[in-house]
Amino acid sequence: METKERILLTALRLFNEEGEPNVTTNHIADEMDISPGNLYYHYKSKNDIIWQLFLRYEIKIKEVLTIPDVENTTMKDMWLYLNLVFDVIVEYRFLYRNLIQLMNRIEFLKRHFRRILALKSQTALDILKQLQSLKILKADAATCANLADQIALTATFWLNYSVAIFDDSFDEQKKLSHGIFHILQMISPFLDKQQKDLLDQLSREFLT
Repeated sequence: METKERILLTALRLFNEEGEPNVTTNHIADEMDISPGNLYYHYKSKNDIIWQLFLRYEIKIKEVLTIPDVENTTMKDMWLYLNLVFDVIVEYRFLYRNLIQLMNRIEFLKRHFRRILALKSQTALDILKQLQSLKILKADAATCANLADQIALTATFWLNYSVAIFDDSFDEQKKLSHGIFHILQMISPFLDKQQKDLLDQLSREFLT
């Protein structure tokens, strides 16, 4: 593996494990057993490394935000789909845990992340509209728009909330399951009885 790639992978691991503000380029170089000069040959600053990692995240999150086929969608399909979304968020969780500071520090990142937030809301809205067309969900246009924004908000800030509310020893997958549960609970009042019952069953299965 080339040094340039190793730097990104090492930085991603350290940012996720120790928090991006606590990791310097010297830490990354030391972890790799290379000189700081070698690192700076490939990346001129820590912000440059963060930006390159963000571009990888951006590709992955856009791929997963492609609307799933909901022709015969059930709440189990939605649960599994949201798992895919959260998997990408967790892989690049340092971005979410220090989001505001990073957006203030790196102008390009701010603009790109705003587009991703808009895409999250639009994807959620498109899915809700398709669920409406399948007679699975009953809600008017204004309600669907509000739900879409709430879903995007929860998906974006769930990691920070889970760090605050759960003990460090709490199972990581269960943390994600709780996030998915809260998102689907937002739309539960608007579901038909069959899908509500299925959601209750999934909650018991994944949260206990």
